[in-house]
Amino acid sequence: MALLASGLASMLRRRERAGAGQPDDGDGLLPAAWRTAFGRLWWRCHEQGVAPLGNDLDLLALCAHPLAAWPVALSLSDQDLQSSLLVDGELSGLAEQSTRLAPSVDVESEWIENRVYEALRTAASENGGEDGETDRAYAALRRLLIDRPFLTDRDLKKLERQFRAADRHGTTYLRRLIEMAYVARPAQGPQVIIRCVGCGNILADHDSRCATPGCVDQPAESVTVTPLAAIFEQHRATRRFVHDPGLVEARILDRLSASDLSRRVRVTAYPALDTLDVLIEFLRLDGDGTDVVETWGVDAKDQTSPRLLGRMFRWPDTLPCDRHFLVLPHHRARQIGYIADLKAELEGRTDGVEVVDEKRLVALVTDRARRLGR
Repeated sequence: MALLASGLASMLRRRERAGAGQPDDGDGLLPAAWRTAFGRLWWRCHEQGVAPLGNDLDLLALCAHPLAAWPVALSLSDQDLQSSLLVDGELSGLAEQSTRLAPSVDVESEWIENRVYEALRTAASENGGEDGETDRAYAALRRLLIDRPFLTDRDLKKLERQFRAADRHGTTYLRRLIEMAYVARPAQGPQVIIRCVGCGNILADHDSRCATPGCVDQPAESVTVTPLAAIFEQHRATRRFVHDPGLVEARILDRLSASDLSRRVRVTAYPALDTLDVLIEFLRLDGDGTDVVETWGVDAKDQTSPRLLGRMFRWPDTLPCDRHFLVLPHHRARQIGYIADLKAELEGRTDGVEVVDEKRLVALVTDRARRLGR
């Protein structure tokens, strides 16, 4: 499945390059990962007594159907079998996760996701300095990508006064980040934008259903913005790989930074340039508020497949923590079998990691802070 998804990703990139008038850097053949996956599926059909797939177009059409409906039995979890690999001509969440497991196929390095993160790290480094300034700049810029699915050129000019560092041509590193993570759309004067209340992503109209995980029942709202000449909208890669999965991180950070916890808990967003999502330090109340008595680490994940998440997950060892948490958004945790499948896949791969949902984490932090404060 990983090879098949990787081949699909390569074909979609070729389509994007062709649409942009860019030359194809391939050899004219279908991607090697796709050809290998087709061969393996052909033999699996043969072994199961199923009529083998006729050609590549048949397999491509099959990718738009749930895997449970495929004529050949696949060794996947019940949850994964309910997903397809293509949705409206784009990779599904399951397919995107699967590409990361593709052996000897470096799809991820070519994704624009990596270029966005590189621009993010560069902007943080150039606007940072000593005493944790780079970490703070990174956290602020990362949060910008989560909080602002769109912004105007007026907004960008204001932000450039905060993040002033520029290259030798006078272009700020912040602008380079925005140009990498967003698409500029010409617009002038008051503009009405319809967005999802839950995640902030732009919708086509008030009747459109938001496709962001966890936003099924969220309403739409209209907002008016006034650009000088352009509105910047996050492109699909930024939404899928930075903004949408970052929503759970933002909710955790906001709740743990609330005033009722702030005296007893110090919360650091994306410590050591995103080694973890959240570092939680419990403070000694009888001192000056700087003595740390216990440290918890949090890595939040919002992914379609629990089994693929379990196979890919690795806890970073560079930040010592007393407790380690893999935190799920509420909409994933409440799916029947999700946590059980994830824990089964994690067993023997990662020791000492506690799997909880976002609400349970906040409850645990609140309770621990209260107990330590006695």
